[in-house]
Amino acid sequence: MPENRMSRFELFIGVWNTTGEVHATEANAAGSLVATDTYRWLPGKHFIVHEADARFDGKPARSMEVLGYDGAKRHHFARSYDDTGTSEAFVVELSGRRWTISGERVRFRGSFNAPKNRLSGRWEMKRRKAGWDPWIELELARA
Repeated sequence: MPENRMSRFELFIGVWNTTGEVHATEANAAGSLVATDTYRWLPGKHFIVHEADARFDGKPARSMEVLGYDGAKRHHFARSYDDTGTSEAFVVELSGRRWTISGERVRFRGSFNAPKNRLSGRWEMKRRKAGWDPWIELELARA
């Protein structure tokens, strides 16, 4: 039986309380973020479903994401879907305590604390012309 390349993602499984500071960008105003993030295994433990129930300054934003491993491309991936009809593909990497999410329009760089019950980091949003802007400073705390 092949090795399950998702086993190290076990640390995400459960419910997380998320808070964040949203920076003003070309596309968004500054504000605050409060969310509940839930991660659960699909049967077989080859995929994780991540559901986010967020509030950006009180306005609801909901999304669902599937994380897995692509053997042909030899990397972990995530595919997100949100309540505005947007879907985006990401390459994700968990290396030690460092967690990165890389997409065409947004990216995240963060790290877990030593007990791995908090994840802190920054989302960045791609500018229309060139470069990246800080978008959201956030922290997830295991509920």
